[in-house]
Amino acid sequence: MRYVITGATGFVGTNLCLHFLENGHEVIGIDNRYKNIGSDANLKLICDAGATYHHVDIRNTNDVFHFFSRIGDVDAILHAAAQVAFKCSIENPRLDFEINALGTFNLLEALRLYQESAIFVTASTNQVYGNLKQVPIQEYEKRFDFVDMPYGIPETATLDFLSPYGCSKGTADQYTLDYSRTYNLKTVVTRFGGIYGVNQYSYEDHGWVAYMSKMVLQNKEFNRFGHGKQVRDILYISDIVEALDMCVKKIDVVKGEAINIAGGKNNSISVLELLDLLEDMTGNKEKSVVNPMRKGDKVVMYLDIRKAEKLLNWKPKYNIREGINKLLEWSVEHELEL
Repeated sequence: MRYVITGATGFVGTNLCLHFLENGHEVIGIDNRYKNIGSDANLKLICDAGATYHHVDIRNTNDVFHFFSRIGDVDAILHAAAQVAFKCSIENPRLDFEINALGTFNLLEALRLYQESAIFVTASTNQVYGNLKQVPIQEYEKRFDFVDMPYGIPETATLDFLSPYGCSKGTADQYTLDYSRTYNLKTVVTRFGGIYGVNQYSYEDHGWVAYMSKMVLQNKEFNRFGHGKQVRDILYISDIVEALDMCVKKIDVVKGEAINIAGGKNNSISVLELLDLLEDMTGNKEKSVVNPMRKGDKVVMYLDIRKAEKLLNWKPKYNIREGINKLLEWSVEHELEL
């Protein structure tokens, strides 16, 4: 098959490129190299593995239309290009909108006009579910948790975009679904929880698991925000890649659907619990500096993944300790790049 991966030098995009190349497919990666951290290393990685790279800025309609009208027929487009930093969305909401909302719209229009037979899978986010103020929670020694939602937030939950980032990603999410309804295109929305793993170049405002893992591993001081009892579900990157692969393979089943792709309850963890685990695995004492809770930060968020289990016959293979161990091994190998 012939795949186009957007955001091909980013964390998810790079791992998607490598996965499909390893399975014998043709991979065309597009990216505007907006992110400086890790972009050069990941570009070399995917090109050395056999991917073809094109510089395309998804914010630019002409860029997108020129590429998709001339590249020839493709079988699947996996859309992983995004502005992912919450702080950036607050400080520069226009940029956030242009990348996440307008960029996705441009891709959907290119799909409709030039690649109507292709499968389109977009990476959305748990942020579309808002702040969940109506959901009861309970406090424990090192975490908060839901009182009466044992599986987490389902896809049927009311959407509440809440922040500029949530608005931009939610817009992309809903446009992707609507292009299936309105134009009968083969589109799918995958809503991610927390993600981590190899080829992830994290920083304070993005990739909290990888960032804290790196800082504890390197025995460095770092900022964290709030009491530390905030809970998220986290998913190792190869599990995400496998789920997206299954969306392509089972497109007749998942066309027009929004599906939670996340760690679920069994892979949920609080900040304090992660720091305890990192101390145990590295032998280093964590050196976090506690700052006030960030505005809009949810206390508990993990997703119900039973729909993915049913429709895709998918579930996470890596538990948290196994995934963190692989991340730490990769971090040691790439210490000079981090």
